[in-house]
Amino acid sequence: MTLNVHMARNSLTAGIVAAASILAVGCGSHSSSAPAQSTGQASSPSSSVSAGNTSTSVGQGQTSSPTPATSTSAAPAGAAACSSSNLRISLSGGGAAAGTDFTFIDFTNSGSSSCTLYGFPGVSLTNSSGAQIGAAATRNPSKASTLVTLAPGAKASAELGVANAQNYPTDACKPTTAAQLKVFPPNQTQAIEAPFTATGCAVSSTHQLSVTAVTAGAGQAG
Repeated sequence: MTLNVHMARNSLTAGIVAAASILAVGCGSHSSSAPAQSTGQASSPSSSVSAGNTSTSVGQGQTSSPTPATSTSAAPAGAAACSSSNLRISLSGGGAAAGTDFTFIDFTNSGSSSCTLYGFPGVSLTNSSGAQIGAAATRNPSKASTLVTLAPGAKASAELGVANAQNYPTDACKPTTAAQLKVFPPNQTQAIEAPFTATGCAVSSTHQLSVTAVTAGAGQAG
């Protein structure tokens, strides 16, 4: 009977030890998982710092660029159109052909900065009082319109054709003595006048005058 009690106590003791071992293993397992979780949380700031460094590197790259993109891509501003007040005109003979007399109208930039001319001038004959005679010049398309940049003192020219008044019946022309030319530079509304002697047709339906677009350089007879 005493032997059975002793064996029972030993079994109970062994069970308690085993239970304690199980509990210890469980606690140890739970305790080891906590540092792993803590390590994972610590990596987030590291990643954040890395992203910040990458952003800083890009920023430094942009800052070190020698020329901003807006400066390299911007086109220089073009010169303004030549105004009538900054132009002088002069006339030179261009010869004659098929009953038409030709005259070069030279435009000189009298201003202090470059300017541009593009297209056709407006030209008409006037009498000594400045009154227009007949129709203004029609556009002669023999020369293409090109942008001409005039430095101070530089010249551009257009060629004016004046058909002889004798080419038309008197009633269709009504010949009238002209004393000057009235010239509107391309795209300008202020005229420049120059002495010019010719016989004009007062009938406005008779197109006696024609003019080319301006080209670079002074006019020269071909």
